[in-house]
Amino acid sequence: MANLRKNRLLYFMLPLFILAELFALVRLMYKVRPTAIHAHWIVPQGIVMTLAAMTVRAKPRLICTIHGSDLSALQGSVWRLMRRWVASHSDQITTVSEELKSKLVSEGCASARIAVIPMGADLRGLFVPGCSMPGNAAILFVGRLVPGKGTDLLIRSMPEVISKHPDATLLIAGGGPERDNLDNLVRQLNLTQHVTFAGPVAHDELASHYRDAALLAVPSREEGFGLVVVEALGCGCPVAASDLPSLRTLLGGGKYGLLFPVGAIDKLSVAICEILSNESASRLMAQQGRSNMLDRYDWHEISRRYAALIEPPTAIETV
Repeated sequence: MANLRKNRLLYFMLPLFILAELFALVRLMYKVRPTAIHAHWIVPQGIVMTLAAMTVRAKPRLICTIHGSDLSALQGSVWRLMRRWVASHSDQITTVSEELKSKLVSEGCASARIAVIPMGADLRGLFVPGCSMPGNAAILFVGRLVPGKGTDLLIRSMPEVISKHPDATLLIAGGGPERDNLDNLVRQLNLTQHVTFAGPVAHDELASHYRDAALLAVPSREEGFGLVVVEALGCGCPVAASDLPSLRTLLGGGKYGLLFPVGAIDKLSVAICEILSNESASRLMAQQGRSNMLDRYDWHEISRRYAALIEPPTAIETV
């Protein structure tokens, strides 16, 4: 969506993109005869899945997961109609948070078809605590560089943070269309000695970044779920996050990390400084958060719940 907003001519590519995706899926369906199709994002993948299923006699079980941007970024009656159409033809819709389910229901989608299954993380093998505390003032951001993630807010908060913690640094892990704008902002604020852009980071390398950081900052303006919070707490990394419904739920209303008003740069600075000034207490909150994550968001639990949707119970028991 960020690319489309920057260049409207890209909209002309969408019909061909969707047709190519549909053609590829139909070919694949006739080749492997799937018992189920799981589409991620209701637009366009959910639409493609629904159309493709109409081309075969033995219709596979159709499951579509809503991640957030396919609701927040696509507004208007046409998109609402599309979402209702996909939901009505799917055997199951899943959302990654209760907030997204409520939005779908408000658009006319049947509540009984919607299950809330959050994103999961490998909390027992990959995202686990380190052997020692970092003992530094390294602030970490992980995510796509798009306006909704609020990276600009975090950069603007840094001068105040540095005034109280001169050794504070910010590592930005991720890529996206806002990279150039954020680079310019760093230079305008004379923060080149304190802010580093790591670019996209491989998934299996993220854990070491969480373990090395004093805290993860999540300054999102909007958030469907907030998987980075789960990963950070899994590593015992303290978290400061926007007070959005999904992030508030993950942080137990403030029990497992600090929350600040959405878009409030001054409050973001205060939250970061509080964590940097109270390392032991912040780590204890994160450890408690990890304990809360294990039974809810570990991959084993999430995969079990999806397996129950995709395969009949008798099939699952024989695996």
